[in-house]
Amino acid sequence: MAQNGTSQPQPSQFPMPNSLMGNISSLHDRVALITGGSSGLGRAIAQAYASAGAYIISADLSPTPPAAPTISAKTNEDFTTPTIDLINKHFPSTKTGVDRASYIHCDVTDEQSVKSAVQFAVQKYGRLDIIVNNAGISAESSSPRYNGTFTRIHETDVSILDRTLAVNVRGVWLGTKHAVAQFLAQEPHPVFGRSGSDVHRGWVINLASILGSVGLPGASSYVTSKGAVMQLTKATALEYAKDGIHVNALQPGFTDTHMLEAMYARSENTGQTLSALHPWGRTGRAEDIARAAVFLAGEGAGWITGTSIVVDGGYLAQ
Repeated sequence: MAQNGTSQPQPSQFPMPNSLMGNISSLHDRVALITGGSSGLGRAIAQAYASAGAYIISADLSPTPPAAPTISAKTNEDFTTPTIDLINKHFPSTKTGVDRASYIHCDVTDEQSVKSAVQFAVQKYGRLDIIVNNAGISAESSSPRYNGTFTRIHETDVSILDRTLAVNVRGVWLGTKHAVAQFLAQEPHPVFGRSGSDVHRGWVINLASILGSVGLPGASSYVTSKGAVMQLTKATALEYAKDGIHVNALQPGFTDTHMLEAMYARSENTGQTLSALHPWGRTGRAEDIARAAVFLAGEGAGWITGTSIVVDGGYLAQ
């Protein structure tokens, strides 16, 4: 009873309207192109999207993940089976004659290669709804010169910068360019394309990093590239908001994927060191980021654009 003698309303008396709930984890029958889908975060996002009902194009240099024995042993996960094989086995297509997942060779630094990947998606599945610009490298830590210690900028060869920007920035720019062109050329998705008075023509999700917001000694090229991705996300979101195209970014913390293989392989203390950097007490798991990627492409993100979701176990809160 309330102090005035009236009954307190119970939560069940105020059910959430369906229009507010939506289906925030469903990507049913949407078509998603994921660059760098053969390994790391792209591999996890591809599987999460397929689990949510999407059809997947994995665009990468090879359908097979690169060897990552240290990370594989740490996570106890299959890092050898091609992504599309895992998806087609565990999430079979509900459409006759069309696989749930398909692979296309793609070099994200080459414009024609990126354009061809978008065209392949449309030819194979009839449309494109989502692009995840995930392909990326950490050239500093994968350099043959890397020995577990950081190299300052005056000691860094400019080729490291050139390689990093080509993949991490040019690749995101090209992926956005050609995906958006397709979004504008097609009708909105018949199910997810309209919500009330809103029109949703497409979803761009860019993989940035916590290092797009803070620095890290010895990673000047990588930090530069991820800062650029953050700003590119904001600029393109403003350009296409009126068209109903969402452009957002994800900022993962240090996550156990192929990208950390060189660091783990060179020092047995790497895992403990990286875990201690995050208040949550561990490094990220690929599925942590994949879940956020599903949200950003779903109905729950219907009024979200031009921003980022930080998935970092509290790293940036420090």
